[in-house]
Amino acid sequence: MMIGSIILKYILISILISLIFGITVLTNNITNKINRGKLINPYSFQLGSLLIFIVIWFFNKSKIEIFEVSRLVNWDNIVLMLITIIPTSVIVYWKNTDRTEKLFRLVDFLDGASMEIPQRLLVQNMFVILNVNTIIYGSMTLAIVLNSLIWVQFIIVQEFICGRKVTKKIMPEVIASIWFSIWVGILYSISGNIIVPMIAHGLERMVAHWLKVNLKEAIIKCLKKARNIVKLKRI
Repeated sequence: MMIGSIILKYILISILISLIFGITVLTNNITNKINRGKLINPYSFQLGSLLIFIVIWFFNKSKIEIFEVSRLVNWDNIVLMLITIIPTSVIVYWKNTDRTEKLFRLVDFLDGASMEIPQRLLVQNMFVILNVNTIIYGSMTLAIVLNSLIWVQFIIVQEFICGRKVTKKIMPEVIASIWFSIWVGILYSISGNIIVPMIAHGLERMVAHWLKVNLKEAIIKCLKKARNIVKLKRI
Protein backbone atom coordinates (compact mmCIF):
# COMPACT_ATOMS: atom_id res chain seq x y z
CA MET A 1 0.00 0.00 0.00
CA MET A 2 1.27 3.46 -0.93
CA ILE A 3 2.42 5.61 2.00
CA GLY A 4 0.45 8.57 0.62
CA SER A 5 -2.76 6.55 0.70
CA ILE A 6 -2.11 5.45 4.29
CA ILE A 7 -1.44 9.03 5.40
CA LEU A 8 -4.60 10.27 3.68
CA LYS A 9 -6.74 7.63 5.35
CA TYR A 10 -5.10 8.37 8.69
CA ILE A 11 -5.92 12.06 8.31
CA LEU A 12 -9.53 11.31 7.33
CA ILE A 13 -10.06 9.08 10.37
CA SER A 14 -8.38 11.66 12.62
CA ILE A 15 -10.71 14.35 11.29
CA LEU A 16 -13.78 12.15 11.75
CA ILE A 17 -13.04 11.24 15.37
CA SER A 18 -12.11 14.87 16.11
CA LEU A 19 -15.43 16.03 14.64
CA ILE A 20 -17.34 13.51 16.76
CA PHE A 21 -15.50 14.68 19.85
CA GLY A 22 -15.99 18.35 19.00
CA ILE A 23 -19.70 17.93 18.31
CA THR A 24 -20.28 16.05 21.56
CA VAL A 25 -18.38 18.69 23.56
CA LEU A 26 -20.40 21.45 21.88
CA THR A 27 -23.65 19.57 22.48
CA ASN A 28 -22.78 19.09 26.14
CA ASN A 29 -21.95 22.78 26.52
CA ILE A 30 -25.26 23.82 24.97
CA THR A 31 -27.18 21.30 27.08
CA ASN A 32 -25.33 22.48 30.15
CA LYS A 33 -26.35 26.09 29.55
CA ILE A 34 -29.97 25.22 28.82
CA ASN A 35 -30.43 22.84 31.74
CA ARG A 36 -27.91 24.46 34.09
CA GLY A 37 -25.81 21.33 34.36
CA LYS A 38 -28.69 19.02 35.24
CA LEU A 39 -28.56 16.81 32.15
CA ILE A 40 -24.88 16.35 31.33
CA ASN A 41 -24.15 13.04 29.62
CA PRO A 42 -20.62 11.84 30.47
CA TYR A 43 -20.83 9.21 27.74
CA SER A 44 -21.85 11.46 24.85
CA PHE A 45 -18.55 10.94 23.01
CA GLN A 46 -18.92 7.19 23.31
CA LEU A 47 -22.56 7.31 22.19
CA GLY A 48 -21.71 9.54 19.24
CA SER A 49 -18.96 7.13 18.23
CA LEU A 50 -21.35 4.20 18.56
CA LEU A 51 -23.90 5.83 16.26
CA ILE A 52 -21.25 6.48 13.60
CA PHE A 53 -19.97 2.93 13.98
CA ILE A 54 -23.45 1.45 13.49
CA VAL A 55 -23.80 3.35 10.21
CA ILE A 56 -20.37 2.19 9.02
CA TRP A 57 -20.97 -1.38 10.19
CA PHE A 58 -24.28 -1.55 8.31
CA PHE A 59 -22.41 -1.21 5.02
CA ASN A 60 -19.36 -3.27 5.99
CA LYS A 61 -20.69 -6.17 8.06
CA SER A 62 -18.43 -8.75 6.44
CA LYS A 63 -15.24 -6.87 7.39
CA ILE A 64 -15.97 -6.32 11.08
CA GLU A 65 -16.08 -8.69 14.03
CA ILE A 66 -17.98 -7.44 17.06
CA PHE A 67 -19.28 -10.32 19.16
CA GLU A 68 -17.33 -13.35 17.95
CA VAL A 69 -17.67 -16.13 20.54
CA SER A 70 -15.58 -18.97 19.10
CA ARG A 71 -12.33 -17.34 20.30
CA LEU A 72 -13.75 -15.76 23.42
CA VAL A 73 -12.32 -18.06 26.07
CA ASN A 74 -8.70 -19.10 25.57
CA TRP A 75 -5.31 -18.68 27.20
CA ASP A 76 -4.16 -16.15 24.61
CA ASN A 77 -6.83 -13.71 25.75
CA ILE A 78 -5.88 -14.14 29.40
CA VAL A 79 -2.16 -13.64 28.74
CA LEU A 80 -2.84 -10.63 26.53
CA MET A 81 -5.05 -9.13 29.22
CA LEU A 82 -2.23 -9.40 31.75
CA ILE A 83 0.28 -7.92 29.30
CA THR A 84 -2.17 -5.11 28.58
CA ILE A 85 -3.35 -4.29 32.09
CA ILE A 86 -0.39 -4.64 34.46
CA PRO A 87 2.30 -2.52 32.71
CA THR A 88 -0.26 0.17 31.83
CA SER A 89 -1.50 0.35 35.41
CA VAL A 90 2.05 0.62 36.74
CA ILE A 91 2.87 3.44 34.30
CA VAL A 92 -0.35 5.27 35.24
CA TYR A 93 0.58 4.90 38.91
CA TRP A 94 4.12 6.11 38.19
CA LYS A 95 2.68 9.23 36.54
CA ASN A 96 0.76 10.10 39.70
CA THR A 97 1.82 8.35 42.89
CA ASP A 98 -0.46 10.41 45.13
CA ARG A 99 -2.45 8.09 47.34
CA THR A 100 -6.21 8.29 46.97
CA GLU A 101 -8.90 7.55 49.53
CA LYS A 102 -11.60 7.47 46.88
CA LEU A 103 -13.37 4.14 46.48
CA PHE A 104 -13.39 2.47 43.10
CA ARG A 105 -16.93 2.51 41.75
CA LEU A 106 -18.75 0.71 38.96
CA VAL A 107 -18.91 3.99 37.05
CA ASP A 108 -15.08 4.11 37.06
CA PHE A 109 -15.04 0.67 35.46
CA LEU A 110 -17.64 1.76 32.90
CA ASP A 111 -15.67 4.92 32.09
CA GLY A 112 -12.76 2.77 30.97
CA ALA A 113 -14.83 0.07 29.30
CA SER A 114 -16.94 2.53 27.31
CA MET A 115 -13.86 4.18 25.80
CA GLU A 116 -13.35 1.02 23.78
CA ILE A 117 -16.28 2.13 21.63
CA PRO A 118 -14.46 5.06 20.00
CA GLN A 119 -11.00 3.57 20.34
CA ARG A 120 -11.33 0.00 19.12
CA LEU A 121 -14.88 -0.46 17.86
CA LEU A 122 -14.85 2.67 15.69
CA VAL A 123 -11.32 3.82 14.89
CA GLN A 124 -9.49 0.48 14.71
CA ASN A 125 -12.29 -1.01 12.63
CA MET A 126 -12.26 2.00 10.31
CA PHE A 127 -8.63 1.30 9.48
CA VAL A 128 -9.60 -2.33 8.81
CA ILE A 129 -12.48 -1.29 6.55
CA LEU A 130 -10.19 1.05 4.62
CA ASN A 131 -7.73 -1.84 4.15
CA VAL A 132 -5.02 -0.23 6.26
CA ASN A 133 -4.48 -3.50 8.06
CA THR A 134 -1.14 -4.85 6.88
CA ILE A 135 0.48 -7.32 9.27
CA ILE A 136 3.57 -5.77 10.85
CA TYR A 137 4.64 -8.60 13.13
CA GLY A 138 2.67 -11.56 14.44
CA SER A 139 -0.78 -10.31 15.40
CA MET A 140 0.24 -6.66 15.29
CA THR A 141 -1.23 -4.85 12.30
CA LEU A 142 -0.89 -1.39 10.85
CA ALA A 143 -4.47 -0.64 11.91
CA ILE A 144 -3.56 -1.26 15.55
CA VAL A 145 -0.43 0.91 15.42
CA LEU A 146 -2.11 3.82 13.62
CA ASN A 147 -5.02 3.65 16.02
CA SER A 148 -2.63 4.02 18.94
CA LEU A 149 -1.08 7.10 17.31
CA ILE A 150 -4.47 8.77 16.93
CA TRP A 151 -5.08 8.55 20.67
CA VAL A 152 -1.62 9.93 21.39
CA GLN A 153 -2.68 12.87 19.22
CA PHE A 154 -5.68 13.30 21.49
CA ILE A 155 -3.43 13.50 24.55
CA ILE A 156 -1.31 16.21 22.93
CA VAL A 157 -4.32 18.16 21.64
CA GLN A 158 -5.92 18.07 25.09
CA GLU A 159 -2.79 19.68 26.51
CA PHE A 160 -3.18 22.55 24.04
CA ILE A 161 -6.91 22.85 24.72
CA CYS A 162 -6.24 23.09 28.45
CA GLY A 163 -3.64 25.79 27.81
CA ARG A 164 -0.73 23.66 28.97
CA LYS A 165 2.65 23.36 27.32
CA VAL A 166 3.49 19.98 25.86
CA THR A 167 6.47 18.81 27.91
CA LYS A 168 8.10 15.53 28.83
CA LYS A 169 5.72 15.34 31.80
CA ILE A 170 3.13 13.79 29.49
CA MET A 171 5.52 11.00 28.48
CA PRO A 172 4.20 8.47 31.04
CA GLU A 173 0.67 9.06 29.73
CA VAL A 174 1.85 8.75 26.13
CA ILE A 175 3.78 5.54 26.86
CA ALA A 176 0.83 4.07 28.75
CA SER A 177 -1.52 5.00 25.92
CA ILE A 178 0.65 3.44 23.22
CA TRP A 179 1.31 0.28 25.22
CA PHE A 180 -2.33 -0.18 26.11
CA SER A 181 -3.67 0.66 22.64
CA ILE A 182 -1.36 -1.76 20.87
CA TRP A 183 -1.89 -4.71 23.19
CA VAL A 184 -5.62 -4.23 23.67
CA GLY A 185 -5.87 -3.78 19.90
CA ILE A 186 -4.20 -7.16 19.45
CA LEU A 187 -6.56 -8.57 22.08
CA TYR A 188 -9.56 -7.33 20.11
CA SER A 189 -8.11 -8.58 16.83
CA ILE A 190 -7.52 -12.07 18.22
CA SER A 191 -10.76 -12.41 20.19
CA GLY A 192 -13.01 -10.70 17.65
CA ASN A 193 -15.24 -9.65 20.53
CA ILE A 194 -15.39 -6.02 21.70
CA ILE A 195 -16.49 -7.13 25.17
CA VAL A 196 -12.99 -8.51 25.82
CA PRO A 197 -11.11 -5.21 25.38
CA MET A 198 -13.91 -3.43 27.24
CA ILE A 199 -13.33 -5.70 30.23
CA ALA A 200 -9.57 -5.18 29.91
CA HIS A 201 -9.97 -1.40 29.92
CA GLY A 202 -12.23 -1.49 32.95
CA LEU A 203 -9.83 -3.78 34.79
CA GLU A 204 -6.91 -1.51 33.94
CA ARG A 205 -8.70 1.36 35.67
CA MET A 206 -9.37 -0.92 38.63
CA VAL A 207 -5.75 -2.09 38.97
CA ALA A 208 -4.39 1.45 38.59
CA HIS A 209 -6.75 2.58 41.34
CA TRP A 210 -5.70 -0.31 43.58
CA LEU A 211 -2.05 0.66 43.14
CA LYS A 212 -2.80 4.25 44.14
CA VAL A 213 -4.62 3.06 47.23
CA ASN A 214 -2.30 0.29 48.37
CA LEU A 215 1.13 0.39 46.77
CA LYS A 216 2.50 3.52 48.40
CA GLU A 217 1.45 2.29 51.83
CA ALA A 218 3.01 -1.12 51.13
CA ILE A 219 6.29 0.50 50.05
CA ILE A 220 6.39 2.60 53.21
CA LYS A 221 5.84 -0.50 55.36
CA CYS A 222 8.62 -2.36 53.54
CA LEU A 223 11.02 0.55 54.02
CA LYS A 224 10.21 0.69 57.73
CA LYS A 225 10.84 -3.03 58.08
CA ALA A 226 14.12 -2.69 56.19
CA ARG A 227 15.22 0.12 58.50
CA ASN A 228 14.34 -1.93 61.57
CA ILE A 229 16.35 -4.87 60.24
CA VAL A 230 19.34 -2.60 59.62
CA LYS A 231 19.06 -1.18 63.15
CA LEU A 232 18.92 -4.67 64.67
CA LYS A 233 22.02 -5.73 62.75
CA ARG A 234 23.90 -2.69 63.99
CA ILE A 235 22.96 -3.52 67.58
